[in-house]
Amino acid sequence: MADNSVQQSHKDEWRDHVLSEIVTFLSENKQRIHARYLEQRQGQLPRDLIEQEGLMDFELALTFLEDKPKGFGLGLGFFKANLIR
Repeated sequence: MADNSVQQSHKDEWRDHVLSEIVTFLSENKQRIHARYLEQRQGQLPRDLIEQEGLMDFELALTFLEDKPKGFGLGLGFFKANLIR
């Protein structure tokens, strides 16, 4: 029987690509994200104040579901990256 498991290095490469895509999407869509905030929420923080206070800086965690343990915690495949500085 052939071994069809994916190498960890390929999983890591895929995880890095997905994170890069998310960072790109968030960076390119700041105005649309803020516009939806204004439409959907009662709090009306202006975008310049959000930027000034660092509220558009994010930390992202990405965990593959297969890496997630049955109990608590982030799992062995946990990876995080700072976004949009």
